[in-house]
Amino acid sequence: MTKKYNFKLQTIVPFIAFAVIFLFFTIASKGKMVSAYNLGMLIDQSMVIILIGSGTLFVVAQGSIDLSVGVNLALSGVIGMWAALALGIPILLVPVALAVGAIVGIFNGTLVSKLKVPSFVLTIAMLIGVRGVVLMLQVQIGAQYLPSSLRILNEPFVKIPMFIVILAVMTYIFEFTKSGRYSRAIGENETVAKFAGVPITKMKILAFALSGLMAGAAAIFSIITVGGTSQTMGSFTEMKVAMAVFLGGVLVTGGTSAKIYKMLLGSFSITVIVNGLAIIGYPETQASESVQGLLLLLILFITIIATGRDRKRERPPVEEIPSDN
Repeated sequence: MTKKYNFKLQTIVPFIAFAVIFLFFTIASKGKMVSAYNLGMLIDQSMVIILIGSGTLFVVAQGSIDLSVGVNLALSGVIGMWAALALGIPILLVPVALAVGAIVGIFNGTLVSKLKVPSFVLTIAMLIGVRGVVLMLQVQIGAQYLPSSLRILNEPFVKIPMFIVILAVMTYIFEFTKSGRYSRAIGENETVAKFAGVPITKMKILAFALSGLMAGAAAIFSIITVGGTSQTMGSFTEMKVAMAVFLGGVLVTGGTSAKIYKMLLGSFSITVIVNGLAIIGYPETQASESVQGLLLLLILFITIIATGRDRKRERPPVEEIPSDN
């Protein structure tokens, strides 16, 4: 008996998209894309997006969105650095940044779940409001530089293992625990999930808390990479994270389309696009942003078509009703 393999189109689209994008820029850059130095840069540049994406994926899986992660990163980093320098305890950067990020996330989740504020509207308001707070703090505090005792965190033998451990933990939580399963169930059908016993309010708060926590973690990685804070810290990060998630093939409705591997592929894809455009002479300008937007629309269009075809294939055939005659 021949074994039948049933590949879903929506599963392979992210892989094909990444392969095409990487191959295009490898050829267009005349091989510069695959140099050892540039590949190291690609991994380094992807870390912040991947870390935030691993938390935001819980929110997206529920059919919501968190567009405040960029300003949350900035706020967490600025306050974390201020606490570390003001108290003379450099390592305070880590717990303070994580705590601030989680608190912002819990605040978002509480308003979304208890007051029924649309996540898009709320997080856009947070994006605008918190950015103003960050700018005010930066003006008052002034330039903040990473203490020399923490520079070791930017060494590859420390930074990469930290990144892998965090990603592994978030992957396990999303793919193999109730937190991930419940989040996907809410995205599929919130009403059905509620009647099935899923604690909707609790899970929404938890999802935004994890999103905020990972924004705090990304703030730490951003600071140790750049060497300090700046007024532009976290700018447009939320757009890159959203593009990474959706470029990877996760639908805006979330549900079972939300997968860690899709977020990873999307993160690498957006990084390759930005990096590749810079190599061939188009750094992050209007032209670069236009290309990114067009590619995102194209991938989303292909993903929607693929998802529709998969659902048609999975739909059972309609049986004919026997006639009484």
